[in-house]
Amino acid sequence: MAAPRVDIALIGAGCAGLSLALRLAQGGYGGRVLLVEPSTEDTNDRTWCGWSDGEHPFAAARVRRWWRWAVSTPAAETRCASHELPYEMLDARQVRRIGWEAVARRDDWITRRGCRVQALQALGRRMQVALDNGEVFEATWVLDSRAPGRRLGRPWLWQAFAGVELAGTPPLDPETARLMDFRTAEAPHLLTFTYQLPIAGDRRLLELTHFTPEPPAAAELDASLQTLRARLGLDGSHPLRYERGYLPMAPPLPQPGGRHIRIGAAGGSLRPATGYAFHAIQRWADACASRLLAGRAPCPPERSRLLEWMDRVFLEALWRDPRLAPERFLQLFATAPSEALARFLMGRPRPTDLARVITALPTPPLLGAALGTRPGNRRWA
Repeated sequence: MAAPRVDIALIGAGCAGLSLALRLAQGGYGGRVLLVEPSTEDTNDRTWCGWSDGEHPFAAARVRRWWRWAVSTPAAETRCASHELPYEMLDARQVRRIGWEAVARRDDWITRRGCRVQALQALGRRMQVALDNGEVFEATWVLDSRAPGRRLGRPWLWQAFAGVELAGTPPLDPETARLMDFRTAEAPHLLTFTYQLPIAGDRRLLELTHFTPEPPAAAELDASLQTLRARLGLDGSHPLRYERGYLPMAPPLPQPGGRHIRIGAAGGSLRPATGYAFHAIQRWADACASRLLAGRAPCPPERSRLLEWMDRVFLEALWRDPRLAPERFLQLFATAPSEALARFLMGRPRPTDLARVITALPTPPLLGAALGTRPGNRRWA
């Protein structure tokens, strides 16, 4: 029996897979889509945050927006504001719900939840997709959001984080997102900071973040988070949910080529120096859906070699002297115009933004790092 044929096989129904599927479903895509997702649960296990530079179809999943944000060190604090680019927080469960509801309206599509892709094989102008339940499909294009296993070498790092949404906490300034607080340090890691996002009344999200060469074990992360709660006097508050994750702060591996395209964080939507990905994924999904709806080939996430090189320089400077990193972040947020810095951190800087960000940072340490990380001097992970 011939294998069922589809036009698009989406491997993974995370942010990237569902963002594209939603746009194709709402846009009346005439092709057939296969969506494969290992998880069968819609847990609220993460949040997506970043500066919003436009509308996207997941507005209903938005928890809060803040037009002000703060960065703190033991010595000082700086506060920033923008009337153009709010910092927003999105609920992952609601993002998935919106995406799956759009997919469910397409009864000509195929969904396989609780399944994994066991093997991919090129068959001329098609790809064979074998699932671990024994099913085999043939797809014109495979868009794959699975993260390939990898080890990272200097200057690249892991961003390891653990967070808890709390109720019954003393109120924070509800209009200010506390993005980087360096008053909590942990020696085993290159850089440690916390952020706190006031949600409503006595609710907040407390997140502990490490930039580290080796990702700590889950138990270590959880214990550090509990210690942080006690240190902040929040151990008596009520935990509503927990989240934990590991992000590779590194450029993506090369694309497989042919009709197999990596998407999402695995494909290059995640900014190495920041870990932000949600809004870049939305821009990619807009572009990719537009191409598919016009009958053209899908596209991988757009990458900037210049920004990747700048991220390499920044992280090399962090490796060389992590003790100075908190003051450098404080100086950056205090000196660079808020909108210019937000666009830079989200991977969409204007030429003038690059100049303003560069001049806001200390020149000697970055110059020293840059001399060892010229654009042609690639030490890829």
